[in-house]
Amino acid sequence: MIAFHTLTSAIAFPTPTSAMTSPPSARLLVFAAVFVFALEAGIGCERLSKFFHLLRLQQHIGVSPSALRQLRTRMEEKILEYQLHVQSQLKQDGREVELCAAADEKFFDQVVLVMLDLPSGYILVEELTENRQYPTWQLSTQQALQDFGFKVKYFVSDRAKALVKLALNDLGCPSIADLFHALFELSKSLGWELNCLASRIEKQLQLARSNHQSTELIKQLETEQSLLQSSNRTYQDCSHRISTSLHPFALADSSPQSSLQVKTLLLREVDQLKALKQAHRLKDQRDSINKFARQVQELSAVVDIWWSWIDGCLGSYQLESSRLDWIKKQLLPAVYWQQQVRRTKTGTLKRTYQLAYQQAWEALMHHPATATVSHTNLQQWLNWASWMVSKFQRSSSPVEGRNGYLSQVYHNRRGLSLRRLKIMTLIHNFHIKRCDGTTAAERLFGKTFPDLFQWVVSQMGELPTPRKPRKPLLETTVGLPTVPSEFHLC
Repeated sequence: MIAFHTLTSAIAFPTPTSAMTSPPSARLLVFAAVFVFALEAGIGCERLSKFFHLLRLQQHIGVSPSALRQLRTRMEEKILEYQLHVQSQLKQDGREVELCAAADEKFFDQVVLVMLDLPSGYILVEELTENRQYPTWQLSTQQALQDFGFKVKYFVSDRAKALVKLALNDLGCPSIADLFHALFELSKSLGWELNCLASRIEKQLQLARSNHQSTELIKQLETEQSLLQSSNRTYQDCSHRISTSLHPFALADSSPQSSLQVKTLLLREVDQLKALKQAHRLKDQRDSINKFARQVQELSAVVDIWWSWIDGCLGSYQLESSRLDWIKKQLLPAVYWQQQVRRTKTGTLKRTYQLAYQQAWEALMHHPATATVSHTNLQQWLNWASWMVSKFQRSSSPVEGRNGYLSQVYHNRRGLSLRRLKIMTLIHNFHIKRCDGTTAAERLFGKTFPDLFQWVVSQMGELPTPRKPRKPLLETTVGLPTVPSEFHLC
């Protein structure tokens, strides 16, 4: 922990009357605090003012709530100027950028439409609107995509009619079903119903034991409980296999697989779920099994789309068939499972992908063709494979993550304005970095941009000066004529 005297000694302030400019350390501290806490986190200027008062800055810098609001407004204006500066550079570039897009909406007082590129996390659309109908999506998307050379390869959504129509009619790309929403629907219906049955049987069993019911009744309840536990494990295994089947490589041996193979695997799990429903006479009021069965075609379609993208990229290199086989069957599986291990948080899935990655990596390292590739060339192919693997996207979970962030900021600020939402979008695209040190804009466009915070600070000028304290009023005494001690009447 940094000692307080170290902090105060680092910020050595001149008196307001002796200097008109603030020290660089104090200036950077104030701008950074406003940028991070007020603009990123949505914390109000009243609380930020308290923070600066705890640092004893009020005697040297204007840190009242009103002064901080003016400072925040100036920073927002500079961020919008940064957007114009960057857009002019991108328009001059003029090259086509391929996207794997996803979209969803978030409901507050108004509807927030969110669309982003899944591999890079770059937000394409983030707007406050009155509704989520197709014409609204159409207008917002056209405005976002018309200025840049964006081409959407495929579009992932929760199968809302407006989004499916947007993909097919306006974006001109396949509409892919979202695995995240599909599994969530199964969990809300089948998973919830199985858990309710298990809880009911557990209560009945405890009641029978406490009331010393007949042994036959207790054994019957124990049998039903054991059957439900087994069925619950079966449901969990089905969900696990659904998630591990939807990949461009088979989990067992990392061999390439097609959409037809994935579709066959998913339909097999549908049969398992239907048998589970029939065995326990589950209601499935949300009709989640049939919904999932209808989406199997759109879920598995992303596999063939991705392989077609791979073939198109490799076709431009004019490689020998042996080198193509090495790339598709050795290099890509190893890099793909490595990325799945890095991205997956669920323990069981992570262990499964870790085993597949180890096997694929050993196969790559021991393959005869790997020894013929130079270290520099191998690193180039690894970078290409990592970029290509990021283009396989089967869910819109990054959009859900953005919606969660918007919910937090909405409650912090007790609402969202159109201007503030635009500022947050720019900060997300050009400032927030992943662990590799890149921003969403750098990942999408493949080029570097000026650091947003440093650029804004360089344009901000000086900090506000503190208010001058009022001079205290001097105590005045009314001057009265002197009166003699003795008064003589004439």
